[in-house]
Formats: sequence, structure tokens, C-alpha cells
Amino acid sequence: MDNTIADTAAPLVELIRSELGIELTEEEVVENRIEVKLPPEKLRKLLELMWADPSKIPLSDPDIPKVLAALSSKYEIHILTSTFADEATAKKWLADHNVPYDKYVHVTLPEQKWGYNADVFIDDSYEVVAGLSANGKRALLIKRPWNTIEAKLHVPKNVTVIDSWDGAEKLLMNLLRH
Repeated sequence: MDNTIADTAAPLVELIRSELGIELTEEEVVENRIEVKLPPEKLRKLLELMWADPSKIPLSDPDIPKVLAALSSKYEIHILTSTFADEATAKKWLADHNVPYDKYVHVTLPEQKWGYNADVFIDDSYEVVAGLSANGKRALLIKRPWNTIEAKLHVPKNVTVIDSWDGAEKLLMNLLRH
């Protein structure tokens, strides 16, 4: 959910700036280079604080509700997330942003996604899609500033890099035709 559906990088950067006076880029936050500057407990508290006001968290792509609505006519949509939002907050955020889904599944660690049973995964984390690939899963990697270098160097087997959610819709609907 975080940075795949919900744009949590920008609000977290702003929160770190306002609460701690630390200047970071979204790439530093998402690539976990922030841990060099903040202890994990402090980062966890900031993530929880960020989700305490989900109204400041926008969609990562305005087309997500439309795309998932179209895909839900052919696919069962599962939100598989390791977000720091509690389940009630995450589900409310999804409803408030008109994001359709059939099942919500929270995992503690991103690596736990690797064993989940699904036909296709969509994620913004290179590490997650590489792990899915290593476990024989098919994944779409949404291009973001924090995964561009890895994706240029090596695209794992069964992983397709896409530019947008619209690209995900086109690719997945095309799969059904073949």
C-alpha cells in the first residue's frame, strides 16, 4: 500500500522536516537510508504519526481507483501490505479514495509477501519484486525514483517494469486476451 497505492513518501519527508528539522529526499526515505539518521524506533513513531492523519496522504497515482475498478471485473484484488497504518485506518483510507478491493491482508514484514498466493503482484519495491521472482511469482514493478537504478541494471525473471497504474491495467487486461 505505502508508495504503491498511497503516496506516503512525500508526507513522511514533510513530517521529518517539521518534527525533526532533518532534510531528506523521498528517495532517501523509501530506500531506508533514513535509518542512518534515525533510530528504527523513532522512524516507527513517525510513520505511525503520519498515518494518524491520513487526510494528508494522497494516492500515488490518480488513476488507481479507475484501474482497480476495471481490473476487478476480471481479477480478484487483494491489498497485501506491510503499512504502518492500522487495519481500520488503512481500510478507511482506501474507502475514502475509492480504491476497490476484495481482500485486505496485512503482513508485518515486506518479505512475507513472497509466500502469498496470487497470480500477479504490483509493488514499488525492487527488493519485494526480486523476492517474488525468486519464489517463482510474477510481479509488476511500478517505476519510482527509488527503484530506477536497480531496474535498469537487472529486471528479475517474471518481473515487468511499468511506468504507471494505467500500464498495469493495459498489461493485465492484455494477458487475459492471450
